[in-house]
Amino acid sequence: MQVLLLGDITGKSRVGIRMLTHVLEEAGHEVLALPTALVSNMLNMGRAEKLDTTEYLLRTLEIWEKMDVRYECAYIGYVTGIHQAEILCGLADRMRKKGIRVVVDPILGDNGTIYRSMTQEQVLGMKRLTEHADIITPNLTEACLLAGTADTDGMKALLKLAETGKQVVITSAKDEQKNDAVLCWDGRKAFSVPFKRVPGTHWGTGDRFCALLMDALGSGKTLEKAVQEASDGVARVLCENNR
Repeated sequence: MQVLLLGDITGKSRVGIRMLTHVLEEAGHEVLALPTALVSNMLNMGRAEKLDTTEYLLRTLEIWEKMDVRYECAYIGYVTGIHQAEILCGLADRMRKKGIRVVVDPILGDNGTIYRSMTQEQVLGMKRLTEHADIITPNLTEACLLAGTADTDGMKALLKLAETGKQVVITSAKDEQKNDAVLCWDGRKAFSVPFKRVPGTHWGTGDRFCALLMDALGSGKTLEKAVQEASDGVARVLCENNR
């Protein structure tokens, strides 16, 4: 499968496009990666230098189109603000019309708070972009920010985000019995997939999950099966790293 990745390339730490590329290439896919921005370090470190690369991204896509470079799935992650988000909305619509699955991972925050170097303009931009996706993969914090719900009400956020008709996958959430679970809407019904929480602080797990999800969906798995495989894959790597 050929996968187009649009997101941040981070200088310090294997997160964002660096993690997605690593996992997808390891799984045997061809990756076409373009930055929405160059970012000095992870967003939760408090300060970050950022370079918006919108014009470079657009020019490259124009060149690739003339070269007949093709891809079956597109991922969009970090956005720099409303202007870039609106441009990416148009790109997403054109890709979906061609039958290309568009996955949006709304990079906004985690553990109940927005990332310290993230702006409200970026939150608004991401809200607009998620309306143009086939699948969105927020964590619980991001889902509640997008849905405007309480920080811990994952099911309410799920049903609110599902109103637009897209598929929704909320990671790092809790099911109705307060067990660790991924909450999902497949376009017809809501369901939860339990996952094994590995103690400790782990960077890039959401990026790894999203890459594994795209890998499974690309092979024809149902959303429920793909979420289960992605969750198991993340847990397996974290357990191996903790040995």
